[in-house]
Amino acid sequence: MIRTLIFGAIAGYVGKKLYDDGKLTEFKDDLVARYSEAKAKREDQRIQDSPAPVVTPATASGASPLAH
Repeated sequence: MIRTLIFGAIAGYVGKKLYDDGKLTEFKDDLVARYSEAKAKREDQRIQDSPAPVVTPATASGASPLAH
């Protein structure tokens, strides 16, 4: 547990130094671009995989299927 705390403190210190120096901006921009690309790809795949809506004669005329 002590090793985890020490490693976390070191990682936090180094991360803050990199952030303050502005060296993480490229990394953040790359992550945002990859996320946006993956999101758009997933949306396209969802649209392609979704089945076409089925229209039956009862629902096409506007009458409910149980109406007599």
